[in-house]
Amino acid sequence: MPRSLLSVLLVLYAACQAPGTDTAATDLQPRIDRGSAGYNDPYFPRLGNGGYDVEHYKVVLSVDPVANTLRGSTTITAIAEQPLARFNLDLFGLEVSSIKVDGENARFVREDHELVITPLVPLESGAKFEVQINYAGTPQVVPLVGLPVEGIGWMHEEELVITMSEPHGAMNWYPCNNHQRDKATHEFDITVPTEFTVAANGILKSIQTLETTRRFHFVASDPMATYLATVNVGIFEVEEQVGPNELPLTYYFPPATEEEIREGFRRTPEMITTLEEWFGPYPFECYGGVVAGAGPPAALETQTLPVYGGSTPGIGVQIHELAHQWFGNSVSFHTWSDLWLAESFASYAEWLWSAEHGEEGSLEERVRRYYGFLSGAEYELMGDPTPDHLFGLGVYVRGPVALHALRLEIGDEAFFSTLKTWTSTFRGKTASAEDFIALVEERSGQDLRSFFEGWLYESELPEIPELGLSPGADTGPVTTED
Repeated sequence: MPRSLLSVLLVLYAACQAPGTDTAATDLQPRIDRGSAGYNDPYFPRLGNGGYDVEHYKVVLSVDPVANTLRGSTTITAIAEQPLARFNLDLFGLEVSSIKVDGENARFVREDHELVITPLVPLESGAKFEVQINYAGTPQVVPLVGLPVEGIGWMHEEELVITMSEPHGAMNWYPCNNHQRDKATHEFDITVPTEFTVAANGILKSIQTLETTRRFHFVASDPMATYLATVNVGIFEVEEQVGPNELPLTYYFPPATEEEIREGFRRTPEMITTLEEWFGPYPFECYGGVVAGAGPPAALETQTLPVYGGSTPGIGVQIHELAHQWFGNSVSFHTWSDLWLAESFASYAEWLWSAEHGEEGSLEERVRRYYGFLSGAEYELMGDPTPDHLFGLGVYVRGPVALHALRLEIGDEAFFSTLKTWTSTFRGKTASAEDFIALVEERSGQDLRSFFEGWLYESELPEIPELGLSPGADTGPVTTED
Protein backbone atom coordinates (compact mmCIF):
# COMPACT_ATOMS: atom_id res chain seq x y z
CA MET A 1 0.00 0.00 0.00
CA PRO A 2 1.52 3.39 -0.96
CA ARG A 3 2.49 5.64 1.93
CA SER A 4 1.74 9.28 1.09
CA LEU A 5 2.86 12.35 3.00
CA LEU A 6 -0.78 12.95 3.91
CA SER A 7 -0.94 9.48 5.47
CA VAL A 8 2.11 10.16 7.62
CA LEU A 9 0.70 13.48 8.81
CA LEU A 10 -2.59 11.84 9.68
CA VAL A 11 -0.79 9.20 11.77
CA LEU A 12 1.05 11.93 13.69
CA TYR A 13 -2.21 13.82 14.24
CA ALA A 14 -4.02 10.73 15.50
CA ALA A 15 -1.15 9.83 17.86
CA CYS A 16 -1.44 13.24 19.54
CA GLN A 17 -5.06 12.69 20.54
CA ALA A 18 -5.21 11.57 24.19
CA PRO A 19 -7.86 8.91 24.82
CA GLY A 20 -9.47 11.03 27.51
CA THR A 21 -10.05 13.89 25.10
CA ASP A 22 -11.05 11.88 22.03
CA THR A 23 -14.46 13.19 20.94
CA ALA A 24 -14.53 11.58 17.50
CA ALA A 25 -16.93 8.84 18.56
CA THR A 26 -19.70 11.36 19.18
CA ASP A 27 -19.40 13.04 15.76
CA LEU A 28 -21.98 11.90 13.24
CA GLN A 29 -20.62 13.89 10.30
CA PRO A 30 -17.42 12.35 8.85
CA ARG A 31 -14.25 14.31 8.15
CA ILE A 32 -11.84 13.41 5.38
CA ASP A 33 -9.74 11.37 7.83
CA ARG A 34 -12.38 9.44 9.77
CA GLY A 35 -15.70 7.73 9.38
CA SER A 36 -18.84 8.91 11.14
CA ALA A 37 -19.97 7.39 14.43
CA GLY A 38 -23.46 6.67 13.09
CA TYR A 39 -25.65 6.51 10.01
CA ASN A 40 -27.98 9.27 11.17
CA ASP A 41 -30.89 6.85 11.26
CA PRO A 42 -33.84 8.98 12.45
CA TYR A 43 -34.50 6.61 15.38
CA PHE A 44 -30.99 5.41 16.25
CA PRO A 45 -28.56 8.03 14.88
CA ARG A 46 -25.44 6.41 16.37
CA LEU A 47 -26.09 2.92 15.05
CA GLY A 48 -23.78 1.89 12.25
CA ASN A 49 -20.61 3.69 11.25
CA GLY A 50 -19.58 5.55 8.14
CA GLY A 51 -16.48 5.51 5.99
CA TYR A 52 -16.31 1.83 5.08
CA ASP A 53 -18.37 -1.08 3.78
CA VAL A 54 -18.15 -4.50 5.45
CA GLU A 55 -17.90 -7.48 3.13
CA HIS A 56 -17.54 -10.35 5.60
CA TYR A 57 -17.56 -11.21 9.31
CA LYS A 58 -15.77 -14.24 10.73
CA VAL A 59 -16.94 -14.70 14.32
CA VAL A 60 -14.91 -17.21 16.36
CA LEU A 61 -16.25 -17.89 19.86
CA SER A 62 -15.50 -20.27 22.70
CA VAL A 63 -18.65 -20.38 24.83
CA ASP A 64 -19.36 -21.64 28.32
CA PRO A 65 -23.20 -21.84 28.30
CA VAL A 66 -23.37 -22.60 32.02
CA ALA A 67 -21.25 -19.68 33.26
CA ASN A 68 -22.43 -17.53 30.33
CA THR A 69 -18.97 -16.42 29.34
CA LEU A 70 -17.26 -16.23 25.97
CA ARG A 71 -13.87 -15.61 24.44
CA GLY A 72 -14.09 -14.22 20.97
CA SER A 73 -12.17 -13.10 17.94
CA THR A 74 -14.08 -11.36 15.17
CA THR A 75 -12.33 -10.69 11.89
CA ILE A 76 -13.96 -8.11 9.62
CA THR A 77 -13.12 -7.71 5.95
CA ALA A 78 -14.13 -4.28 4.64
CA ILE A 79 -13.48 -1.66 1.98
CA ALA A 80 -12.65 1.94 2.85
CA GLU A 81 -15.06 4.36 1.15
CA GLN A 82 -12.90 7.38 2.00
CA PRO A 83 -9.46 8.04 3.52
CA LEU A 84 -9.55 6.78 7.10
CA ALA A 85 -7.11 7.68 9.85
CA ARG A 86 -9.63 6.12 12.21
CA PHE A 87 -13.01 4.46 12.14
CA ASN A 88 -15.64 3.08 14.50
CA LEU A 89 -17.28 -0.24 15.28
CA ASP A 90 -20.25 -0.89 17.56
CA LEU A 91 -19.58 -3.02 20.65
CA PHE A 92 -21.58 -3.07 23.89
CA GLY A 93 -19.77 -4.30 27.00
CA LEU A 94 -17.19 -7.12 26.76
CA GLU A 95 -13.51 -6.45 27.33
CA VAL A 96 -11.33 -5.89 24.28
CA SER A 97 -7.77 -7.16 24.68
CA SER A 98 -6.31 -6.25 21.30
CA ILE A 99 -7.13 -5.03 17.80
CA LYS A 100 -5.13 -5.48 14.62
CA VAL A 101 -5.66 -3.76 11.28
CA ASP A 102 -4.04 -5.59 8.38
CA GLY A 103 -1.95 -7.57 10.87
CA GLU A 104 -0.59 -4.55 12.73
CA ASN A 105 -1.57 -3.57 16.28
CA ALA A 106 -3.97 -0.61 16.32
CA ARG A 107 -4.84 1.93 19.00
CA PHE A 108 -8.43 1.97 20.26
CA VAL A 109 -10.63 3.78 22.76
CA ARG A 110 -14.13 3.01 24.08
CA GLU A 111 -16.93 5.59 24.27
CA ASP A 112 -20.29 4.10 25.20
CA HIS A 113 -20.98 1.45 22.54
CA GLU A 114 -18.49 3.03 20.13
CA LEU A 115 -15.15 1.33 19.58
CA VAL A 116 -12.87 3.93 17.97
CA ILE A 117 -9.93 2.37 16.11
CA THR A 118 -6.79 4.12 14.88
CA PRO A 119 -4.72 1.93 12.55
CA LEU A 120 -0.94 2.22 12.47
CA VAL A 121 -1.13 3.45 8.88
CA PRO A 122 -4.23 5.35 7.62
CA LEU A 123 -6.38 3.58 5.09
CA GLU A 124 -6.67 4.99 1.60
CA SER A 125 -10.01 5.30 -0.16
CA GLY A 126 -10.86 2.07 -1.97
CA ALA A 127 -8.46 -0.02 0.10
CA LYS A 128 -9.58 -3.46 1.20
CA PHE A 129 -8.59 -4.04 4.83
CA GLU A 130 -8.98 -6.56 7.63
CA VAL A 131 -9.71 -5.84 11.30
CA GLN A 132 -9.30 -8.49 14.01
CA ILE A 133 -10.81 -7.77 17.43
CA ASN A 134 -10.06 -10.06 20.39
CA TYR A 135 -12.45 -9.84 23.32
CA ALA A 136 -13.99 -11.75 26.23
CA GLY A 137 -16.47 -11.53 29.08
CA THR A 138 -20.13 -12.02 29.93
CA PRO A 139 -22.47 -10.36 27.42
CA GLN A 140 -24.78 -7.74 28.94
CA VAL A 141 -28.20 -7.49 27.32
CA VAL A 142 -28.82 -4.24 25.44
CA PRO A 143 -31.74 -2.28 26.96
CA LEU A 144 -34.69 -1.52 24.70
CA VAL A 145 -37.78 0.55 25.46
CA GLY A 146 -41.11 -0.76 24.19
CA LEU A 147 -40.61 -4.50 24.55
CA PRO A 148 -41.68 -6.73 27.49
CA VAL A 149 -38.15 -8.07 27.95
CA GLU A 150 -35.17 -6.92 30.00
CA GLY A 151 -33.00 -6.50 26.95
CA ILE A 152 -31.96 -7.91 23.60
CA GLY A 153 -28.97 -9.54 21.94
CA TRP A 154 -27.15 -12.45 23.56
CA MET A 155 -29.47 -13.84 26.27
CA HIS A 156 -28.78 -16.56 28.82
CA GLU A 157 -31.08 -18.79 30.89
CA GLU A 158 -29.60 -21.65 32.93
CA GLU A 159 -27.71 -23.71 30.30
CA LEU A 160 -29.28 -22.06 27.25
CA VAL A 161 -27.95 -19.22 25.12
CA ILE A 162 -30.10 -17.58 22.43
CA THR A 163 -29.51 -14.42 20.42
CA MET A 164 -32.44 -12.22 19.39
CA SER A 165 -31.03 -8.82 18.47
CA GLU A 166 -33.66 -6.62 16.79
CA PRO A 167 -33.01 -3.72 16.45
CA HIS A 168 -29.48 -3.24 17.86
CA GLY A 169 -28.56 -6.16 20.13
CA ALA A 170 -25.90 -7.78 17.93
CA MET A 171 -23.23 -5.50 19.35
CA ASN A 172 -23.35 -7.28 22.73
CA TRP A 173 -21.69 -10.42 21.33
CA TYR A 174 -19.62 -9.35 18.34
CA PRO A 175 -18.15 -6.02 17.15
CA CYS A 176 -19.93 -4.90 14.01
CA ASN A 177 -21.24 -2.13 11.82
CA ASN A 178 -24.60 -2.41 13.51
CA HIS A 179 -27.12 -1.21 10.93
CA GLN A 180 -28.92 -2.98 8.11
CA ARG A 181 -27.57 -0.54 5.51
CA ASP A 182 -24.25 -2.41 5.72
CA LYS A 183 -25.16 -6.04 5.08
CA ALA A 184 -22.38 -8.62 4.83
CA THR A 185 -21.77 -12.34 4.64
CA HIS A 186 -21.06 -14.13 7.92
CA GLU A 187 -19.08 -17.11 9.16
CA PHE A 188 -19.40 -18.61 12.64
CA ASP A 189 -16.83 -20.87 14.30
CA ILE A 190 -18.25 -21.78 17.72
CA THR A 191 -16.69 -24.11 20.33
CA VAL A 192 -18.86 -25.46 23.17
CA PRO A 193 -18.74 -28.33 25.69
CA THR A 194 -19.36 -31.71 24.06
CA GLU A 195 -22.92 -32.19 25.31
CA PHE A 196 -24.13 -28.92 23.73
CA THR A 197 -25.25 -28.17 20.18
CA VAL A 198 -24.83 -24.91 18.28
CA ALA A 199 -27.44 -23.50 15.89
CA ALA A 200 -26.46 -20.52 13.73
CA ASN A 201 -27.31 -18.86 10.43
CA GLY A 202 -26.42 -20.50 7.15
CA ILE A 203 -25.09 -23.93 6.27
CA LEU A 204 -23.38 -26.14 8.86
CA LYS A 205 -20.10 -27.00 7.14
CA SER A 206 -18.46 -29.15 9.81
CA ILE A 207 -18.44 -30.37 13.40
CA GLN A 208 -15.05 -31.12 14.94
CA THR A 209 -15.23 -33.25 18.10
CA LEU A 210 -12.37 -32.97 20.57
CA GLU A 211 -11.92 -34.51 24.01
CA THR A 212 -14.25 -32.17 25.94
CA THR A 213 -15.55 -29.79 23.29
CA ARG A 214 -17.19 -29.63 19.89
CA ARG A 215 -16.48 -26.98 17.26
CA PHE A 216 -19.30 -25.99 14.88
CA HIS A 217 -18.57 -24.14 11.65
CA PHE A 218 -21.44 -22.33 9.87
CA VAL A 219 -21.26 -20.21 6.72
CA ALA A 220 -24.00 -17.73 5.74
CA SER A 221 -23.10 -16.76 2.19
CA ASP A 222 -25.92 -14.25 1.56
CA PRO A 223 -25.67 -10.62 2.73
CA MET A 224 -27.18 -10.25 6.20
CA ALA A 225 -27.98 -7.38 8.56
CA THR A 226 -26.29 -7.71 11.94
CA TYR A 227 -29.54 -7.81 13.92
CA LEU A 228 -30.48 -10.95 11.97
CA ALA A 229 -27.33 -12.85 12.98
CA THR A 230 -27.86 -15.56 15.58
CA VAL A 231 -25.85 -18.09 17.57
CA ASN A 232 -27.72 -20.42 19.92
CA VAL A 233 -26.24 -22.96 22.33
CA GLY A 234 -28.29 -25.60 24.12
CA ILE A 235 -29.31 -29.22 24.44
CA PHE A 236 -31.09 -29.69 21.13
CA GLU A 237 -32.42 -32.55 19.04
CA VAL A 238 -31.78 -31.86 15.37
CA GLU A 239 -34.23 -32.77 12.61
CA GLU A 240 -33.54 -32.33 8.92
CA GLN A 241 -35.87 -32.13 5.95
CA VAL A 242 -35.72 -31.23 2.26
CA GLY A 243 -37.84 -28.38 0.98
CA PRO A 244 -38.76 -27.11 -2.50
CA ASN A 245 -35.92 -27.16 -5.03
CA GLU A 246 -33.84 -29.36 -2.68
CA LEU A 247 -33.69 -26.59 -0.08
CA PRO A 248 -32.04 -27.93 3.11
CA LEU A 249 -34.22 -27.46 6.20
CA THR A 250 -32.92 -27.90 9.78
CA TYR A 251 -34.89 -27.66 13.03
CA TYR A 252 -33.52 -27.57 16.57
CA PHE A 253 -35.84 -28.80 19.35
CA PRO A 254 -35.39 -29.21 23.10
CA PRO A 255 -35.81 -32.93 23.93
CA ALA A 256 -39.18 -32.32 25.62
CA THR A 257 -40.73 -30.60 22.58
CA GLU A 258 -44.24 -31.92 21.90
CA GLU A 259 -44.87 -33.90 18.73
CA GLU A 260 -47.57 -31.43 17.69
CA ILE A 261 -45.01 -28.63 17.53
CA ARG A 262 -42.56 -30.79 15.58
CA GLU A 263 -45.32 -31.69 13.13
CA GLY A 264 -46.03 -28.01 12.62
CA PHE A 265 -42.44 -27.40 11.55
CA ARG A 266 -42.60 -30.36 9.19
CA ARG A 267 -45.16 -28.38 7.20
CA THR A 268 -42.42 -25.88 6.28
CA PRO A 269 -42.06 -27.16 2.67
CA GLU A 270 -45.78 -26.50 2.15
CA MET A 271 -45.41 -23.04 3.67
CA ILE A 272 -42.45 -22.14 1.44
CA THR A 273 -44.28 -23.33 -1.67
CA THR A 274 -47.30 -21.18 -0.83
CA LEU A 275 -45.28 -18.06 -0.04
CA GLU A 276 -43.27 -18.46 -3.24
CA GLU A 277 -46.55 -18.22 -5.16
CA TRP A 278 -47.22 -14.85 -3.53
CA PHE A 279 -43.74 -13.35 -3.18
CA GLY A 280 -41.46 -15.08 -5.69
CA PRO A 281 -38.59 -17.56 -5.17
CA TYR A 282 -37.32 -18.16 -1.64
CA PRO A 283 -34.23 -15.89 -1.43
CA PHE A 284 -31.70 -17.92 0.60
CA GLU A 285 -29.66 -21.13 0.55
CA CYS A 286 -31.34 -22.88 3.52
CA TYR A 287 -34.01 -22.51 6.19
CA GLY A 288 -35.02 -23.92 9.56
CA GLY A 289 -35.82 -22.87 13.09
CA VAL A 290 -34.70 -22.97 16.71
CA VAL A 291 -37.31 -23.77 19.37
CA ALA A 292 -35.62 -22.42 22.49
CA GLY A 293 -38.22 -23.58 25.00
CA ALA A 294 -37.17 -20.66 27.22
CA GLY A 295 -36.28 -17.01 27.05
CA PRO A 296 -38.62 -14.14 26.11
CA PRO A 297 -42.12 -15.00 24.82
CA ALA A 298 -41.27 -13.82 21.33
CA ALA A 299 -39.92 -14.96 17.99
CA LEU A 300 -37.40 -13.32 15.68
CA GLU A 301 -36.87 -13.80 11.96
CA THR A 302 -33.10 -14.33 12.23
CA GLN A 303 -31.94 -14.98 8.68
CA THR A 304 -32.49 -18.56 7.45
CA LEU A 305 -33.03 -19.68 11.08
CA PRO A 306 -35.82 -17.97 13.07
CA VAL A 307 -35.57 -18.26 16.84
CA TYR A 308 -38.71 -19.00 18.84
CA GLY A 309 -38.47 -18.03 22.51
CA GLY A 310 -40.53 -19.14 25.50
CA SER A 311 -43.92 -19.16 23.74
CA THR A 312 -45.38 -22.04 21.71
CA PRO A 313 -44.64 -21.38 18.01
CA GLY A 314 -47.92 -21.97 16.17
CA ILE A 315 -48.32 -22.07 12.40
CA GLY A 316 -49.25 -18.38 12.22
CA VAL A 317 -46.02 -17.36 13.95
CA GLN A 318 -44.01 -19.64 11.67
CA ILE A 319 -45.64 -18.09 8.59
CA HIS A 320 -44.83 -14.62 9.94
CA GLU A 321 -41.14 -15.40 10.44
CA LEU A 322 -40.91 -17.20 7.10
CA ALA A 323 -42.42 -14.21 5.27
CA HIS A 324 -39.73 -12.03 6.81
CA GLN A 325 -37.11 -13.91 4.82
CA TRP A 326 -38.44 -11.97 1.81
CA PHE A 327 -39.57 -8.81 3.64
CA GLY A 328 -37.00 -7.45 6.07
CA ASN A 329 -34.23 -9.99 5.55
CA SER A 330 -33.60 -10.23 1.81
CA VAL A 331 -35.07 -6.78 1.17
CA SER A 332 -34.17 -4.72 4.23
CA PHE A 333 -35.72 -1.39 5.18
CA HIS A 334 -33.46 1.64 4.82
CA THR A 335 -34.26 3.21 8.21
CA TRP A 336 -36.02 1.93 11.33
CA SER A 337 -38.90 4.32 10.70
CA ASP A 338 -39.69 2.12 7.67
CA LEU A 339 -40.15 -1.00 9.79
CA TRP A 340 -43.61 -1.50 8.23
CA LEU A 341 -41.84 -2.67 5.07
CA ALA A 342 -41.04 -5.82 7.06
CA GLU A 343 -43.65 -6.29 9.78
CA SER A 344 -46.76 -5.29 7.84
CA PHE A 345 -45.99 -7.76 5.05
CA ALA A 346 -45.19 -10.57 7.48
CA SER A 347 -48.48 -9.97 9.30
CA TYR A 348 -50.40 -9.86 6.02
CA ALA A 349 -48.83 -13.18 5.04
CA GLU A 350 -50.31 -14.66 8.24
CA TRP A 351 -53.72 -13.35 7.21
CA LEU A 352 -53.39 -14.73 3.68
CA TRP A 353 -52.38 -18.15 4.97
CA SER A 354 -55.21 -18.30 7.51
CA ALA A 355 -57.79 -17.31 4.92
CA GLU A 356 -56.50 -19.87 2.43
CA HIS A 357 -56.68 -22.64 5.04
CA GLY A 358 -60.09 -21.73 6.45
CA GLU A 359 -58.76 -20.44 9.77
CA GLU A 360 -60.19 -17.41 11.61
CA GLY A 361 -62.79 -16.78 8.88
CA SER A 362 -62.29 -15.11 5.52
CA LEU A 363 -59.70 -12.45 4.81
CA GLU A 364 -62.42 -9.82 4.49
CA GLU A 365 -63.84 -10.78 7.89
CA ARG A 366 -60.44 -10.37 9.50
CA VAL A 367 -59.87 -7.00 7.83
CA ARG A 368 -63.26 -5.84 9.09
CA ARG A 369 -62.54 -6.98 12.65
CA TYR A 370 -59.19 -5.23 12.78
CA TYR A 371 -60.49 -2.10 11.09
CA GLY A 372 -63.13 -1.86 13.81
CA PHE A 373 -60.50 -2.41 16.48
CA LEU A 374 -58.26 0.31 15.02
CA SER A 375 -61.17 2.75 14.86
CA GLY A 376 -61.34 2.81 18.65
CA ALA A 377 -57.66 2.42 19.51
CA GLU A 378 -54.76 4.77 20.12
CA TYR A 379 -51.50 3.83 18.48
CA GLU A 380 -48.46 5.21 16.70
CA LEU A 381 -48.31 6.10 13.01
CA MET A 382 -47.67 3.23 10.63
CA GLY A 383 -44.96 5.16 8.77
CA ASP A 384 -43.44 6.76 11.88
CA PRO A 385 -43.97 4.49 14.90
CA THR A 386 -41.24 6.25 16.97
CA PRO A 387 -38.33 4.34 18.55
CA ASP A 388 -40.24 3.78 21.80
CA HIS A 389 -43.16 2.06 20.02
CA LEU A 390 -41.49 0.27 17.13
CA PHE A 391 -43.34 -2.97 17.71
CA GLY A 392 -46.91 -1.74 18.05
CA LEU A 393 -50.29 -1.65 16.36
CA GLY A 394 -49.14 0.78 13.67
CA VAL A 395 -46.97 -1.75 11.84
CA TYR A 396 -48.51 -5.05 13.01
CA VAL A 397 -52.23 -4.25 12.60
CA ARG A 398 -52.79 -1.05 10.66
CA GLY A 399 -50.03 -2.18 8.29
CA PRO A 400 -51.70 -5.36 6.99
CA VAL A 401 -55.08 -3.57 6.84
CA ALA A 402 -53.38 -0.92 4.67
CA LEU A 403 -51.86 -3.59 2.43
CA HIS A 404 -55.28 -5.13 1.89
CA ALA A 405 -56.68 -1.70 1.10
CA LEU A 406 -53.86 -1.26 -1.45
CA ARG A 407 -54.68 -4.63 -2.96
CA LEU A 408 -58.33 -3.57 -3.40
CA GLU A 409 -57.21 -0.22 -4.81
CA ILE A 410 -54.93 -1.57 -7.57
CA GLY A 411 -56.26 -5.11 -8.06
CA ASP A 412 -54.76 -8.53 -7.44
CA GLU A 413 -52.65 -8.67 -10.59
CA ALA A 414 -50.84 -5.36 -9.95
CA PHE A 415 -50.58 -6.07 -6.20
CA PHE A 416 -48.87 -9.46 -6.39
CA SER A 417 -46.83 -8.41 -9.43
CA THR A 418 -45.52 -5.52 -7.32
CA LEU A 419 -44.55 -7.82 -4.45
CA LYS A 420 -42.64 -10.18 -6.73
CA THR A 421 -40.90 -7.30 -8.49
CA TRP A 422 -40.00 -5.77 -5.12
CA THR A 423 -38.40 -8.97 -3.80
CA SER A 424 -36.46 -9.56 -7.04
CA THR A 425 -35.34 -5.96 -7.71
CA PHE A 426 -34.05 -5.30 -4.19
CA ARG A 427 -32.90 -8.81 -3.30
CA GLY A 428 -29.93 -8.61 -0.93
CA LYS A 429 -30.27 -4.81 -0.66
CA THR A 430 -32.01 -2.16 1.42
CA ALA A 431 -34.92 -0.07 0.20
CA SER A 432 -37.15 2.73 1.48
CA ALA A 433 -40.84 3.58 1.66
CA GLU A 434 -40.30 5.93 -1.27
CA ASP A 435 -38.86 3.04 -3.29
CA PHE A 436 -41.95 0.94 -2.58
CA ILE A 437 -44.40 3.73 -3.40
CA ALA A 438 -42.61 4.41 -6.68
CA LEU A 439 -42.72 0.75 -7.62
CA VAL A 440 -46.43 0.40 -6.83
CA GLU A 441 -47.22 3.46 -8.93
CA GLU A 442 -45.13 2.09 -11.78
CA ARG A 443 -46.76 -1.36 -11.71
CA SER A 444 -50.31 -0.05 -11.26
CA GLY A 445 -50.12 3.04 -13.45
CA GLN A 446 -51.84 5.04 -10.69
CA ASP A 447 -50.95 8.10 -8.65
CA LEU A 448 -51.06 6.75 -5.09
CA ARG A 449 -49.40 9.56 -3.13
CA SER A 450 -52.53 10.53 -1.25
CA PHE A 451 -53.34 6.88 -0.55
CA PHE A 452 -49.96 6.25 1.10
CA GLU A 453 -49.94 9.63 2.85
CA GLY A 454 -53.21 8.75 4.56
CA TRP A 455 -52.24 5.25 5.65
CA LEU A 456 -48.63 5.98 6.61
CA TYR A 457 -48.55 9.45 8.09
CA GLU A 458 -52.05 10.54 9.14
CA SER A 459 -53.55 9.47 12.45
CA GLU A 460 -57.13 9.29 11.18
CA LEU A 461 -57.96 5.87 9.78
CA PRO A 462 -58.58 6.12 6.01
CA GLU A 463 -61.75 4.72 4.50
CA ILE A 464 -61.81 1.48 2.53
CA PRO A 465 -64.65 2.23 0.08
CA GLU A 466 -64.58 -1.23 -1.52
CA LEU A 467 -65.57 -2.77 1.82
CA GLY A 468 -67.78 0.10 2.94
CA LEU A 469 -65.44 0.78 5.87
CA SER A 470 -64.98 4.17 7.47
CA PRO A 471 -63.99 5.23 11.00
CA GLY A 472 -66.89 4.77 13.39
CA ALA A 473 -68.81 2.41 11.09
CA ASP A 474 -70.25 -0.81 12.55
CA THR A 475 -67.78 -3.56 11.64
CA GLY A 476 -69.14 -6.32 13.82
CA PRO A 477 -67.44 -7.93 16.84
CA VAL A 478 -64.05 -6.45 17.68
CA THR A 479 -61.24 -8.86 18.58
CA THR A 480 -57.49 -9.15 18.33
CA GLU A 481 -57.34 -12.85 19.13
CA ASP A 482 -55.84 -14.29 15.94
